[in-house]
Amino acid sequence: MSLIFWTQVFLVALFALFAYIILKRRSYMFISGFATRSKEEQQQLIENGYPQGVGRMFLIIAAGLMILMPLGLTGFRYTFEVQMAFMMLVLFGGLIILSRREVPHKRKRSLLISVIMAVVVIGGVSALLMIGAKQPDFTFGKSAVEISGMYGEKIPYRDIHSVEMLDTMPPVVLKENGFGFADYAKGRFSVEGHGSSLLFIDMKQTPILLIKTADRPVFITGGNPEETESWYRELGKRIR
Repeated sequence: MSLIFWTQVFLVALFALFAYIILKRRSYMFISGFATRSKEEQQQLIENGYPQGVGRMFLIIAAGLMILMPLGLTGFRYTFEVQMAFMMLVLFGGLIILSRREVPHKRKRSLLISVIMAVVVIGGVSALLMIGAKQPDFTFGKSAVEISGMYGEKIPYRDIHSVEMLDTMPPVVLKENGFGFADYAKGRFSVEGHGSSLLFIDMKQTPILLIKTADRPVFITGGNPEETESWYRELGKRIR
């Protein structure tokens, strides 16, 4: 089983456990900030249905994540991404809705905090995904080739041992320090048969340019096959 599968199982079990503790055991102290409230506020929140709403929100997340899991068996590539989007929408949407069940004098502040959190987190994740999916620039300098953007690197021609064109990407074993989303991978990953490698690839693109350097292998794809092939030819000339 893959790491993503066990992550999915863990998240389903975690949210289901919290839902059980809150809804069945009525242990509301697991809800953030509840234990620090005064006894009067705690009782008012219970009467307003706030902790029960949190429990139902966790239950919906657990059920939704579990229902979406079989998508991966159909060959759909973005099951985990869809699950994370669902989780964030329900979580932040639920917090905004639940702000109406706060004690009266804290409702406006709770709503404002929930909206700000939603904007910052969803906006930040969206920006990160856009930056991560952006095609890196591949610039030939006088003494080195430079890969710009996230996890970019400057590689002197003298450190390049060889360049190859691959029809398929070797299996990626582990993410060490990088960005991976859907078909995009940037940063340091452990690649089967190559060890710790630097990736700038779109899995949908072929061929893949493999640059073997004195430091580590570098895998990269261009915006289209023609661009990748042009990089391969130019690098071949530069390292001769």
